Amino acid sequence: MAIKVSNNAVLLLLGAMFVGVALGAAGAVIAHYFRLGINLISVVFEKPQTFFQTFILYNFTLGLAVFLILWLKKISKASEWHGPADSIYSVHRIDNEINVKLGIFSTVAAFISASGGASVGQYGPLVHLGATIGSWVKTKVSLNFSTDVFIGAGIAAAISAGFGAPFAGIIFAHEAILRHFAFKALAPIAIASTVSFGITQAVWPSVPFFEQTVLSETISLMILVSCLVGPVFGLIAVLFMKSLLFFASLPRVLNLRQIHSAAIMVLSLSLIGAFVPGVMGLGSETLGSLIQEKTLLLTVLLILFGKIIATSISLGFGFFGGVFSPALLIGAAAGAAVSQILTMSGLYVSSGPEIIICGMAAVAGAVIGAPISMTIIVLELTGSYELAMMSLTGIVTAIMFSHHYFGHSYFDKQLLLRNIDLSHGRSGLLLMENSIEPMVSPDFITIKRKTTVANAIKLMALDKKSEAYLAGENGTFAGKVYLSSLVAIKPEKLVEPYVDEKPIFLNSDASLQQAIEIASDFIGEAIPVLDRSNNTLIGVISEGDIFKAYLSLQTQIIDLEHKD
Repeated sequence: MAIKVSNNAVLLLLGAMFVGVALGAAGAVIAHYFRLGINLISVVFEKPQTFFQTFILYNFTLGLAVFLILWLKKISKASEWHGPADSIYSVHRIDNEINVKLGIFSTVAAFISASGGASVGQYGPLVHLGATIGSWVKTKVSLNFSTDVFIGAGIAAAISAGFGAPFAGIIFAHEAILRHFAFKALAPIAIASTVSFGITQAVWPSVPFFEQTVLSETISLMILVSCLVGPVFGLIAVLFMKSLLFFASLPRVLNLRQIHSAAIMVLSLSLIGAFVPGVMGLGSETLGSLIQEKTLLLTVLLILFGKIIATSISLGFGFFGGVFSPALLIGAAAGAAVSQILTMSGLYVSSGPEIIICGMAAVAGAVIGAPISMTIIVLELTGSYELAMMSLTGIVTAIMFSHHYFGHSYFDKQLLLRNIDLSHGRSGLLLMENSIEPMVSPDFITIKRKTTVANAIKLMALDKKSEAYLAGENGTFAGKVYLSSLVAIKPEKLVEPYVDEKPIFLNSDASLQQAIEIASDFIGEAIPVLDRSNNTLIGVISEGDIFKAYLSLQTQIIDLEHKD
């Protein structure tokens, strides 16, 4: 039997291959040279130094980095740098193009921060750069894929090249960024991730970060241990995220000028770097030593809390970068501390790095809100199915704790602080972003306090309305009267005693989401809309208008997601 292949199917396949190969190659090249540049510059920090020499060195490198970032912010005219939270926000909007110029400047700012020795991560900037490139490619080619597919492919390529984990790149793009699954989107995203990994391994081969790891105990025992220590890692993740938010608010609370924030940051980080140099920069070597269990408990605790403070100061006072890499190091330090404490107490003795890797994955998974992605990263980097299973248990118990006491992820909290709530998905976000103002109608009847019942009924009958609105002495909104309540009243009486003084109403700046919530308890012809500043009636809106607007938005969302 002959199989017919339509031209549309061929074009779709070719388009998916083009998107995947182009963004996969771009992701591999950018991720490699981003890390290579930081590592080349960071060689200066590897030479043994005295306390004073290290302090002076960090003052110089961090001070130079701050100067360059302030200059970069001035020429880019950026109020804030963009990162993964902005990538997530962009794919949830109908108009989801990313500011390409700001995305590139943000990546440069992150590169300068990490090269100068600031305690920031590399993966967050790479994720947003991948998203930025994907968005830019969409504007240059005409293919039947929505912008969020291009963004997802760019992100998958960045994660795949950054970690050397192609499956994790695919899952991360869907789980943490797109937050929905579509078969049409899977092909370009999967191709981008695998191409990125293939090019990285072919051109710049590297040894896996972890050697193949075999559990020192039975899987059932390790799963039990990970269940018990998971909430501890969740607590550490919450502490880290709350610390980030606290230090980010300090310059505003203290009313510090930008130059003062920079001076405090450079001095503080220089002192931390001189005392605990392992917490500065990307921290890859420190992470390796923790996993190899070569660090004493006191040093582990210094790394754990030093990294939390150093990263919080770096990101809160002027530097820019990711939180993924710091979360990995913080998690590894937490795992090392838990492992040593359990060993000293005699409760459990581990002969391998299982708890350390579990802590690393659990804290990072809670911070970025991607438990499955972190599990796949562990699987791909360790080659151990058992360790991945154990880590998954630790991750989900940590996330249950962090979700209750903090939220879905650090990125979601960043967006919430900007009044962007992703908890109800793309439809909820669009309902919150759309105002009721275009739907407000000026078609309503106004009456005064001294209006008689007969005149009020006559006005409503002429205008074919069943409701009228009472205006106060200063034109303020005083209430609402209903035709049904007036028909049994003597015509010569005044309407004032029969006014509903506390009817359901909407403020003019209300969102469509708020209108839907208020309208769910409404019975009547129309909802009055008031000017919040002076409490005057500016119009009315009907339930039908709200329902039509909601259906229109839902249709737009369905059309958009069918393109994926």
